[in-house]
Amino acid sequence: MSARVALRCPRRDEDASPTPVTVPSPDAVRCTHCGDVHALAPASVNAEGGLQGCTACGHPELYTQKDFPRSLGIAIVVIAAVLAPFTYYASLGVAALVDALLYHFAPNVVLCYVCRSEHRGFPPTPKHPHFDREIEERLKFGERAVMGKPMRQGGTAGAPDPEH
Repeated sequence: MSARVALRCPRRDEDASPTPVTVPSPDAVRCTHCGDVHALAPASVNAEGGLQGCTACGHPELYTQKDFPRSLGIAIVVIAAVLAPFTYYASLGVAALVDALLYHFAPNVVLCYVCRSEHRGFPPTPKHPHFDREIEERLKFGERAVMGKPMRQGGTAGAPDPEH
């Protein structure tokens, strides 16, 4: 699978379609929605093709999450809950098993805290930790952030998962 980046179009509040990115990345890509050309940060991809930072905005802090549609997960739970009285609540156990299997087999996607661009198909090293609310608070509120950790030197590449 080739590396792909889904950029957020600044003119629309929706994701642009995934844009194939070669390693090293091109300098710019054209948005499929508005036609604007968006500059990329090719220096954010290391020599092995791993992400050191966001290819869209160049910010060094990224996080990893499962690449799974949340609406499907919610639908599974709702269906299991509706069927629970008719299945003597066995549907809840089946839903938990389906959820565990989907979580185990779903691929990871790396997202940027700043621009929310989605990076798929990049090598897993360096590893980026799971979402950290403290980083988001610092980036969102700046000096007013109550919980905001200072930015890590070099960003989140190779950083451990948050303890909470």
